[in-house]
Amino acid sequence: MKLEKTIYANIQLVIDEFDIPVAVQANGKNIFQLYDKVNVEADCIGYICPGIKHGGLGTIVRIRRDDTDHFFGILMDNGEFGYMKDSRITKI
Repeated sequence: MKLEKTIYANIQLVIDEFDIPVAVQANGKNIFQLYDKVNVEADCIGYICPGIKHGGLGTIVRIRRDDTDHFFGILMDNGEFGYMKDSRITKI
């Protein structure tokens, strides 16, 4: 495992031996990792992300390298999929 910097000073990606991001660290602690169950919530106007129209339960199935804060690929229990920022998700 190795750490990879992001555009944020306190956020790093945890990279496995196959060069795949498997977790996101903030200030030295893993905050989210692959296959975490999460609750997805919309912002104050009901927006979540492209591909996901309904909040609810989902699973982190991909963590991507990105030059924004939309690291998390979430597969919702209802089948919807999209990339979103951590402010929309809460680990269960």
